[in-house]
Amino acid sequence: MKNLLLPVSLLAFTALGCTSTGGGSQKEPDQQEMMAAMQRAATPGAQHKALDAFVGTWDAKVTFWMDPKAPPMESTGTMVNSWIYDGHYLEQKFEGDMGGMPFQGTGMWGFDVAAGKYVSTWFDSMSTSISVGSGPASKDGKTFLSEAINTNPITGEPSKGSEVITIVSPSEHKMEMFEMHGDQKVKTMQIVYTKRM
Repeated sequence: MKNLLLPVSLLAFTALGCTSTGGGSQKEPDQQEMMAAMQRAATPGAQHKALDAFVGTWDAKVTFWMDPKAPPMESTGTMVNSWIYDGHYLEQKFEGDMGGMPFQGTGMWGFDVAAGKYVSTWFDSMSTSISVGSGPASKDGKTFLSEAINTNPITGEPSKGSEVITIVSPSEHKMEMFEMHGDQKVKTMQIVYTKRM
């Protein structure tokens, strides 16, 4: 199937005119170079393998700050992470509660080989917005940073935030979420995940 998809992707790539549009006399890639680039971009690598640390079923302890000056709300949940499409993307399925209400969420996490960065999406039962994020990992592969954009439900404008995901041990990792409140970066959520044995 992969061998069939590459020529199809290549045809779409050339039909849409996805070649360099910069000035000068840049040489456009030939078909062989384009095929090699498409193959490289379609093949999971070491950066995907690094996400193996998150595969499995995890018990989640959620701490959420509606107001940084007020005590946080706490809840629990379960996250199940598994590979889909032959290791191209890590699918995340969360079930729990938020503020006493049932909560479900789905994420996709992977590494965009062509862009050279981790990419992610998140959508859940308490929003109609889809959060889209991207960012690097630390050199030791223990920390992942994602700068994300979704829609502010009050203003309807794009809203920027960030997540820091840290591998504490093989059986624990932590996600911290930050949002911009004016010109201040404020921590709004923390989830500690403990692997279920």
